[in-house]
Amino acid sequence: DTHDVFHESNLNEEEEELTAEEVLAKLQEAWLNEKNAPELLNPQTEIVECLLDEIENMEENLATLEKGDIRITVHKMEMSRIKFLINSYLRTRLDKIQDNYEFYSKLEGDQRNRLSKEESDFLDKYKDTVEGLFRSLCYRHMPGNFDWSKVVKKIPKPNLQSAVFVKVENDVPGLEIRDTAGDGRDETIDLGRGEQHLLQYSMISHLLPDGAVSLT
Repeated sequence: DTHDVFHESNLNEEEEELTAEEVLAKLQEAWLNEKNAPELLNPQTEIVECLLDEIENMEENLATLEKGDIRITVHKMEMSRIKFLINSYLRTRLDKIQDNYEFYSKLEGDQRNRLSKEESDFLDKYKDTVEGLFRSLCYRHMPGNFDWSKVVKKIPKPNLQSAVFVKVENDVPGLEIRDTAGDGRDETIDLGRGEQHLLQYSMISHLLPDGAVSLT
């Protein structure tokens, strides 16, 4: 069990102290939300760093156990599972950055906080690499004095109108569902805890940060 794998695990987030199981549950929730959301969500840097620190401590502790101790195999399996979640979570975020690098490179102010420092550095390097490749393979071979700076590009961006499966974690009264087709069929619905719905992402994205809903 997770208590055996980790010692005390604390996560300083809004002065909240979490057990090892709660930290892992938050990681899994963040992973599922990230995989199913069309846009980049706020980074869960504290959770990832907390778990990485604990894995490092546990690896040191495992080295002190005698060879053949059955706990070594059990603990290594659990650690491998956690490492998979962390790697998949981070890889999912990098994939989103690569797919819409121009869109995310233009984020400003609070929106830029959707990128961790490491992700922001990755984005800048990736953007420079892709644009350098286009210049060497395409731009410099264009005839005449074609000025690419005057070209209006349509920048790809996340599709916030896509449908997502939503699990209701806490009651949400009076959720407004807008008719994006413009036919005047707007409605207001109540979401009850434990329910599952298929809804447009843009209608529920504001409910994700406080955990009122999760994506499945």
